[in-house]
Amino acid sequence: MLTLLLHPVRQLFGAVLANDSPRQVAWGFTLGMMLGMVPKGNLIAVVLGILLCALRVNKPAGLLAVALFSAISPLCDGLTHKIGDRLLHLPNLQGFYAWLYDQPLGPFIGFHNTVTIGSLMLALYISYPCYYGAKLAFARIAPPLGRWVVRYRLGRALAGAQFAARFGG
Repeated sequence: MLTLLLHPVRQLFGAVLANDSPRQVAWGFTLGMMLGMVPKGNLIAVVLGILLCALRVNKPAGLLAVALFSAISPLCDGLTHKIGDRLLHLPNLQGFYAWLYDQPLGPFIGFHNTVTIGSLMLALYISYPCYYGAKLAFARIAPPLGRWVVRYRLGRALAGAQFAARFGG
C-alpha cells in the first residue's frame, strides 16, 4: 500500500534525476503538455501518446505534464472552442476538411470537433515556450534536488538506489 502511494513521488524524482539531458526532459514535458491539452478519444491523442512512448524523451516528465495539463485543459475549453470554430469556418479549408472527413479514419481524427482542433492549435502555439521553460527549470532544479537526495535518508529511499548511487550516496 505504501509503495502504491509513494510511486508518483518516485516518478517525480525519476523525471528530475534521470540521466537524461535537459533537452530530453523538456521534450518529454512538451509532448505531455500537448497530449494533456488535446481531448482524449481521438486519433490525435493516440498519435501524441505513441510519440511520447516511442521517442527518446523523458517519460516521467511527459506523464507528469499529461496529468497537469489534463486537469487544466477543461478550463480552456471556451477559448479552444473559439479558436477551433474560427479554423473550421475558414472558406479556403472547407474542401480539405470535407476530404479529410471522407477518408477511412477521418471521423476518428477529430478535426470536425472545434475543441479538439482548437486545443491542438493552442498546444502547438505554446509548445516552444513550454519547451524552453521546462529546459530552464530542469537545468536549475536537478542539481539542488540531486544534492538533497544524497543528503537525506528519506530522499535516498524515495528516489531509489540507482539515483542515490549516481549522486554519490
